[in-house]
Amino acid sequence: MTATLTQLSTTDGRGRGYLLIPPAGGTLQAFGPLSEVAGADVWGVEYPGHGEQLAEAPASSIEELATLLSDATPKEWFSRTVTIGFGMGAFVALETAQRLGVAPGALIVVDACAPQRRSPDKNAKAGASAMGRVFGRTGLTPVAGYRDSPESWEYALDLLLGDLQLLNAYRGPVRTRLSCPLAAVRGTDDPASASGDDATGGWRVWTSGPFVGRVVPGGYLGVLESGREAEFWGRIHRLEAAFLDAEPDVA
Repeated sequence: MTATLTQLSTTDGRGRGYLLIPPAGGTLQAFGPLSEVAGADVWGVEYPGHGEQLAEAPASSIEELATLLSDATPKEWFSRTVTIGFGMGAFVALETAQRLGVAPGALIVVDACAPQRRSPDKNAKAGASAMGRVFGRTGLTPVAGYRDSPESWEYALDLLLGDLQLLNAYRGPVRTRLSCPLAAVRGTDDPASASGDDATGGWRVWTSGPFVGRVVPGGYLGVLESGREAEFWGRIHRLEAAFLDAEPDVA
């Protein structure tokens, strides 16, 4: 069983690199359009049992995913790379950093509730039909292209439900703070935001470095919607610039 790192785009290597970690139900396919317009070196993670790793047995926990990813990730490279975790990928990123014993160059978490404010059992009783309705309503990018056939839709939904089981069982990382800049981004129409959960500010306690929180237009993972790729990278670059003005937590 492996989690693979795949280089999705390459430049002259002089700029900062980015590591994209998928959300629940996500595969590398979701990151193709993003990487094409990044103008930077971009790597993506393929979880076992997903996408190009479909023949592999899926991981049994988020902790196992992080262990597999840390085994595949050079520590020095990780320390220079901006890691962007989408949804579940935010927790995989935190757990990976703890296993490597080094913070990434920066961590950006997208539409992920701060670990200490999660409700792990929130979706535990949700069935396939209920999650299918959520899937269809949000237009979740990981299923882009899967709506063309019932078989493809069932495959995508199975990936999501399997990953949600990992999320429901996950009790959160060890309370070890990172030392890198950290940004938390949340969509205004994300159902979790609508419930009053402060998922951006809640991430502040997870780093002693500069912190930036942003609420942006759109629903859950709306930043990954087709046609918004250039907007996404523009937002990422603005977050990186904001790190320079943000104060680290010296407490």
